[in-house]
Amino acid sequence: MRKKYNAVPHLLHHNQIDKTAWDVCVHNLAQRQVYALSWYLDIVSPGWQALVMKGETGEYVAVMPLPVRKKYGISYLQQPLFCQQLGLYTTCTLSDSQLGTFLELIQAKFGYTAGYAFSTDNTLVLNQISGGQDWGKLYTHHLSLQLPYPQIWQGYTRDRKYNLNKARRANLKLINSQDIEPLISLFRENIAHKVYGGVAEQAYIMLRRLFTACLEKGIAQLMYATTETGNILAGGLFVYYGGHIIYLFNAADAKGRQLNARTLILDNVIQRNAETSMVLDFESPMIESIAGFYKSFGSEAIPFYEWRYNRLPLPIRLLKQARQKILTYSLNNKTKYK
Repeated sequence: MRKKYNAVPHLLHHNQIDKTAWDVCVHNLAQRQVYALSWYLDIVSPGWQALVMKGETGEYVAVMPLPVRKKYGISYLQQPLFCQQLGLYTTCTLSDSQLGTFLELIQAKFGYTAGYAFSTDNTLVLNQISGGQDWGKLYTHHLSLQLPYPQIWQGYTRDRKYNLNKARRANLKLINSQDIEPLISLFRENIAHKVYGGVAEQAYIMLRRLFTACLEKGIAQLMYATTETGNILAGGLFVYYGGHIIYLFNAADAKGRQLNARTLILDNVIQRNAETSMVLDFESPMIESIAGFYKSFGSEAIPFYEWRYNRLPLPIRLLKQARQKILTYSLNNKTKYK
């Protein structure tokens, strides 16, 4: 049973955060997420701030990372790349008023958030307060790997089984690697042009740093599917932490898509981790075709909340709203890809 505290959270700037105490708090959670570890946040959101609630002896008992960005002199929150979820991480039981205090402190400090995603573990408690227009429900897909592989395979759709056999008949080879450059090249050449607004070079720099850090900590697996002659057709980066395998980044060329190379990669990860307590998190985006691809492995749609609000002065707010409408229209009309 988790303990209750009467403490209140405090906003801490980056240099005020005790990162050792922070990581101890995150590591002690029942649902631990790699996104919330201090070193991960340092890479994806340099200068991040936080709300922290302390226990009786000064230990961190509830933390909430705040990915702060600044533009035109305005500080706001925006979900970082390679970080699908954040939210409130707590080793204690919070009252409704304490939860409300966390959210009130954020709104008092930041007049705008472009989207802040709370972890799937926060969904139950947020159900009570998320009825307003500031809240949207998103979904990722999880596949429990507790069962033996043949039973998990039975949960694949008929089409997924067919495409897996197609990939096997193509005699593709799977290799583990410590070189992320081929994966970045696959993405640049085959996917980046489909992303609205393009992909900044900084995103690739961040990915390289993140991969290096995960590799050094022994939690990364990078797998490529190749032809018999060694030509790389597809790749997938997986991060193992806290009982979850996160499908963090992937790409394939036209031939890789035709031969279902990513299906072969995912099936291999499922086989190798079957009959464990691990959960494969596909990090599914809200794109129907991609979500359908992940669902075809027998995964379950898991909800989480995204918080968006705009309390900026009216002229700036209207400008932001117009830009968001243009972005939403462009994304909805962009060619979908698998």
